[in-house]
This record gives sequence, C-alpha cells and structure tokens, in this order.
Amino acid sequence: MHSIGVRRAGLAVLLLALAGCGGDVATEIRTNTPLRERVMATFATNGVLAEQFSQRMLASDSVRAIVVETMLHDSQSAQHVLARIGHNPDAVDLVLQTAAADSAGREHLMTLLKGMQLAMKAGGKR
Repeated sequence: MHSIGVRRAGLAVLLLALAGCGGDVATEIRTNTPLRERVMATFATNGVLAEQFSQRMLASDSVRAIVVETMLHDSQSAQHVLARIGHNPDAVDLVLQTAAADSAGREHLMTLLKGMQLAMKAGGKR
C-alpha cells in the first residue's frame, strides 16, 4: 500500500515537471484544472504527503487562518478538533485561558462553571 502512495507521489512530481516544461509549476497548477485535481488527489490519498503539506500550510500565518476557518466551517472537522481538545488537558487549559482573557469571556466562563456546579449538586441529590 505504501509503495502505491510513493508511486502516486512520483507521478504527481512527474506531472508537475512535465507541466513545468511549458511554464512555471505554480501557474500550471492554478490554471490547469485537471492537473490541479490530480495533484490534490495525490496529497489527499497519501498520509505522508498530506502531513507534510499540512505542516507547510500551518507554517504560514495567513494560510493557517484559512485552514482553521475551513475546518471550523465543516461540522465533522470542527467536532473532531473539539473532541481532540476536550481529551487534552493542555489544550483545555489553553481554551480556558483564551476564554478568560477579557471581561466578557470571563463572565461567560463563570456563568458556565456556575451552571455546571448547580447541575453537579442537583445530580448528587438523587
């Protein structure tokens, strides 16, 4: 299975090289829809390439913002990210610190925590 991914990656590189013969690769990918689709499919179906590409996208502030917004606008992706955060104590701490960074956030956070306390007390009386 891994060799299939490597072959696909090699094919994508070859396609990019061939496309580059007529102009620069970036322009070819932007303007040649079939080529762009093949290249994106290669990244989407190869975990190693997808991870490397993701790391590059996250390294750029402007692109990172686009990636995060895209993920949060997709319900399944947003749920997955939030579930991962919920199971990571350091990430939960970061979320709480961010929420408490201004007075409106602190007030909202305190309201939620008080509601949780009341619910826990009510649950304990049963």
